[in-house]
This record gives sequence, C-alpha cells and structure tokens, in this order.
Amino acid sequence: MSQNKNEISELYGELRLIEDSNWYAVYTKPRHEKKVAQSCIDYNISYYLPLQESVRYYHNRVITFKKPLFSSYIFCNCSHDQKIQLYRTGLLCAFIEAPDQEQVLQELKQIHEAQNEGAKLVPHKFLTRGRRVKIIRGPFKNYEGKITYKKGSYKLILNIDLIKQAVAIEVNAKDIALIDE
Repeated sequence: MSQNKNEISELYGELRLIEDSNWYAVYTKPRHEKKVAQSCIDYNISYYLPLQESVRYYHNRVITFKKPLFSSYIFCNCSHDQKIQLYRTGLLCAFIEAPDQEQVLQELKQIHEAQNEGAKLVPHKFLTRGRRVKIIRGPFKNYEGKITYKKGSYKLILNIDLIKQAVAIEVNAKDIALIDE
C-alpha cells in the first residue's frame, strides 16, 4: 500500500538503538523535512520527525496542516551506506552525529511520548542554565528537563542538546521535584 506523500507520519520505525547504525540529526534544505522523511521510507530508514499543528487563515477559509517542530531537522537512525543513499537525494545539507546515543534517544522519546499524551509542545529557547527537575506524577511522570516560571505558569523545557533547540510543556508545580546535581 503506497503512502500519500502529503501525509508523512512522525515516526517510521522505532526510537531505539540498532546494531551497526546510529542516530543523527539531519539538517535538511529549507522546507524539505517531509521529503527527507519520504526518502527514509523509500530506503527503509527509521526516522523521527516531530510535527506540530499549524492553522492559517485565508480570507474566508481556515487551513490546518502539520509542520516540523524543529525547522530543517529530522532525526534518522541509519548505517553508513544509508547515509550515502540519503546524501544522494540532494535534499539535505549535513548529518550531525550524536556523541551520546542514549542521551539523544532519551530526549527524542520524551518529546514523542509527550505528543502521544496530547501535550501542546511549544518551541522554546534552548536553556543552558537553570535547575534540572523531574516530574514525579501525572502524565509526564519521570520526564526530566529544566523549569521556567512565567506569567503564572510553570513550563518544563525539554532540550535537544544535539541541535541546541527546545520545546516547552506546561506542568503543575506540585508535580515537580528538583534533581540534585
């Protein structure tokens, strides 16, 4: 069964470590993330492309569509030969290798699970400073990140260290515990 090229799923394969392949952040040409995802499907390469819903208003119409959460980035789990196949598509600029495969996988899993829980992920400034916290109860139990407080609400910031970008999830202050560092 062929897949409609306009409907790219967020995850193809699994978010796990596979022998003889590594997770990479793939920096694509502008607005080519879904095309790279389709190439990954064509070459049977696992990928994760976090998407967010976007709404546009045109005169008397409302258009809803999904766009990448991290502009120009898609995360792929591929071997050396598969990297070469993707380079040959002409759709991407660079592969960014994750120095810590476990860490990048954990960061991606948190974002994927938060989206599955129905959380509204909002792009946020990457935080280098701040207190690390862990969520101790609720739908985001065991998530770790940094916390911010603004305009009466707490937000858990989920950083993706590999690409220096982040997203925020609104959380309840009662569910937060500081992590000793």
